[in-house]
Amino acid sequence: MVEYSQERRLKLDVLQLRDHAQHWWKGTSRVMRESGALISWESFFAAFRQEYTPESYYNNREREFDNLKQGNMRVTEYARHFSSLLSYVPHVSNQERTKRNKFLRGLRPDFFRMVLAGSLVTYVEAMDRAGDIEESLLEAQNQVQPTVGRSFLPVPEATQSFQPPQASQQSNRQRFKPRGKQFKRRSNSSSSGSVSSCGSGSGGALCGQCGGRHMASQCRGFQGNCYKCGQTSHLARACPSARGQPSNFSQHGSAGGSS
Repeated sequence: MVEYSQERRLKLDVLQLRDHAQHWWKGTSRVMRESGALISWESFFAAFRQEYTPESYYNNREREFDNLKQGNMRVTEYARHFSSLLSYVPHVSNQERTKRNKFLRGLRPDFFRMVLAGSLVTYVEAMDRAGDIEESLLEAQNQVQPTVGRSFLPVPEATQSFQPPQASQQSNRQRFKPRGKQFKRRSNSSSSGSVSSCGSGSGGALCGQCGGRHMASQCRGFQGNCYKCGQTSHLARACPSARGQPSNFSQHGSAGGSS
């Protein structure tokens, strides 16, 4: 920021006046010269303030300046706001050391410590150093930021080989699932075959009707015949054959079951 002398500041401010304010200053400055008063930026500021600005407005600006802090503002924004309020606090703007210290105390603590690391004499030096530090930090942040917060990293080849695609996994499940069912059916058929062969062999259970080695469903006694003699005219309990003598049917049934 460029610092102007009091005379230069007075000329620049007068050039900004328009319409009624222009006429007002011409009359006021003439009266001041005729009375022998010194025309300076301070006298212009005091006269302008008395003419156009209520006292309450200046009181509010002074309080705003006293409470001004950098906060979330950039250094350049904070310095611009600081400079815009200096005109309302002439007791600060006219004292270089006071102005510099007020600016430094308004900086954020991190900037405040870094700025104080150097030798500073004026407010302008403090403002320039704070701006340079901020630019350096932003530049370093922009260089680091592209490599921070990446959402993916290269996957090692060994890890990729153990993670087949989704489509391949589904294909494998569909290919192996029918085989499991087929194996189950074969097991059932084998089991049934084993039971059948066991029941029909020579080592099968004895007939519950006659005691022969054949299935009860194949026994003639089960069909209503006498299982002692094989005749259909009576049952075994009324068989006229001698008690204890083996019947032809029993022997025939046993032989049939053994065959």
